[in-house]
Amino acid sequence: MRSSIFLVILIYALPDIASAATEYATFGAFYKESSAIGWVLAAVVALFIGAIIFFTGGTASPIVLSIGSWIGGMMGLSGIAATNAGLALLGGGSIASGGFGIIGGTALLTAALSFGTDVVIDYTIGKAVSEYKYSNLVENSKNMPTLPLPMNDSGPKAYKNAIKILDKSNEESPIFSSENQDLIKKSIAMLEESARDSPDTDDLSKNLSLLSLLYFVSNDYIEAKKYSNLAIDSARKSNIRRTLPAFVYATSTLYENEFDFSATTNNYFRYSVLAEPDNPLVPLLFSIYLDRLLLRFNDGYLDEKSLNEIFEIMKSPALEDVRVLNYTALISRYFIRLKLEQQKITSLASTANETIKNNPKTLAVVIDSLNRYTILAQDSSSIMSHFLALDLGEEDRLKASEFHNLIVNYIQDKERLASLVDNLKNHQENLLKNKHWWSR
Repeated sequence: MRSSIFLVILIYALPDIASAATEYATFGAFYKESSAIGWVLAAVVALFIGAIIFFTGGTASPIVLSIGSWIGGMMGLSGIAATNAGLALLGGGSIASGGFGIIGGTALLTAALSFGTDVVIDYTIGKAVSEYKYSNLVENSKNMPTLPLPMNDSGPKAYKNAIKILDKSNEESPIFSSENQDLIKKSIAMLEESARDSPDTDDLSKNLSLLSLLYFVSNDYIEAKKYSNLAIDSARKSNIRRTLPAFVYATSTLYENEFDFSATTNNYFRYSVLAEPDNPLVPLLFSIYLDRLLLRFNDGYLDEKSLNEIFEIMKSPALEDVRVLNYTALISRYFIRLKLEQQKITSLASTANETIKNNPKTLAVVIDSLNRYTILAQDSSSIMSHFLALDLGEEDRLKASEFHNLIVNYIQDKERLASLVDNLKNHQENLLKNKHWWSR
């Protein structure tokens, strides 16, 4: 979809607050400025204040910057704002990779989108699979794109007072900066007190939704889920849409030790985007959800099948106008996962460290990684066929063709990776034979 069309969506997509007076728990109720039309564009820019994108040190290649600018252009942005937004949609905020902590998003994107076989992430010095730890997930999320602070000041008295506090936030600083977080905490304290005394169900829905949002951007996903659940219940009683708390609920659930991913995604995340399909922030909601989802790949709780469930939602006819953006956000995550699995196999199977090379656990890890790589390659190829079948403009088709060629490179690299795994397997089998021979 061309940028001009998407910009029209940015400006006119959501209903005017005055004509949707009962909508207290939607994205439109929070992100449309009370007296302005072009509110969504401001929200898009604000969304990426919370993401640190590093351009210094040559970490982002020209091809990555080009793709980022192309995506940002489709969102109605230009210049550095377009590039930042595009990189964040691609997964270029910050990406936690296994036991390595935070890897600069642009550095990993450059490796993933500029095909190569050299080792750039050495899994011999980190953990192939990390253990679940809530505090680690929270820490790894701090540099990721998150929801912006609300821009609409229409609502009950407590809501208005909270917005007045938030209006003092420093827009030049990340949302997780200490000064901004202090203001958010003040708003939370005031809202929590008023929420207990609110007799009006509609007012309660908006106050609870705001509480869930503020806890979410504070990276307190336990409280965010609690208040989003309360907001959902309140909105149900009023028979109004509840897209914002549904999104917060779904995304916050990803931080729990155990959960039903399919139920959470299809009952809450799906609702959050399909019940308000004209919300121009939908591609960014997919991106935020995908970033958190990928965190759970690191501890092995989620795998490639979860990406397929997201794709099924993206294919919904209601989201037809933003398929290019949505598919791009998803396919970039496939490239990231393919690169990480490729690096895991290459570094572990070809290591000169005899202790690692001779360990049966290493062989088990690379065999599993090769299986994952195979599934990722097959699924990304299938998604790419859907991408290329869209009614694309000239520039969009050119970028889609570049993605297709990249997938072909990853598919062809499977033969090399399989050979590395076979060599390691033969090496360990020979060790075992020699051990048996010497023990006779």
